[in-house]
Amino acid sequence: MKKALLALLVAGFAVCAIAADVVEAIVIRVGDRVVTRTQYMKRLHDGLTEIEQTVQPPEMNVRKEEFKKNLTNDLISELLIKDRADRLNLSISSDELKDAVERLKQQYGLATDQQFNESLQKSGLSRADMEARLRDTLLMNKVFGRELRGREDASDKELRERYDREKERYRLPERARLREIVILKPDNPTALEQARQHVQQVAEQARASADFSLLAKTASQAPTKDKGGDLGEVARGELRPELDKAVFNSNAGAIIGPIEAKTAWHILKVEQRLPSEVPAFESIKDKIRKDASDDAWQRDYKAYIDRLRKDAFIQINEANVPTV
Repeated sequence: MKKALLALLVAGFAVCAIAADVVEAIVIRVGDRVVTRTQYMKRLHDGLTEIEQTVQPPEMNVRKEEFKKNLTNDLISELLIKDRADRLNLSISSDELKDAVERLKQQYGLATDQQFNESLQKSGLSRADMEARLRDTLLMNKVFGRELRGREDASDKELRERYDREKERYRLPERARLREIVILKPDNPTALEQARQHVQQVAEQARASADFSLLAKTASQAPTKDKGGDLGEVARGELRPELDKAVFNSNAGAIIGPIEAKTAWHILKVEQRLPSEVPAFESIKDKIRKDASDDAWQRDYKAYIDRLRKDAFIQINEANVPTV
């Protein structure tokens, strides 16, 4: 929940100061609106935190650099849209905000305000901060609804052409269906050798047994035990390196392990090996349709922001831009 709420709300507008009220260093000015150094630093911190919570380590540094590189332009775009909302006389009523909060609670299965507030607190957000960001996100959507034209869904023929043109974009990596037995290491070092012997016995049982799932239900200490150790489909590179190497060097039906990690031993069964492949068109047609719609919207959005920038007074004080 922490990750989901922060990821959803951190992208909302975070700046709305008026120049006359500012007594600290200004980083960006768009008309009468400004972003102060403090506001910039907070947005930077929130964005980097969201990336740390939602992005896998191999991509994390790249995503952080992209975020920092684009932040100034993103903030300018947000201020331009807020200014446009004023010119269109658009605003968000208390009832609209209340309805949006209720939808957010329902989306994440939160029955009470207390649960919602606790989730916000775990994300480092106050209720007031969340409502301010949500209000600005609703305002942004209202502006787009007024200013950006709707688009009809692409036809099946257009989607098929996109599929044929961009097949490699949809290629699935090499995968394996796995079951696992995880046995945790004891806190007491003197019990470690006895635990290691127990793990070896479980591994021997796994190799001798015709029902790995039943053994997982009785011997495993992982949350997957209730599902017979079912890990589902795992792509190459998703597991820890030692597990990944063992799995993708094994054939279907193989029992792997025990492999010792820092806190536990892992015993795996390779249920199925799946090659890298491009899915059939019909199986991913809905995804292709969504990608086509998203790409079209991004083009419209960029053109819209470019038009707003041409008519706006924009000032960036490079000396005040935080370098961290």
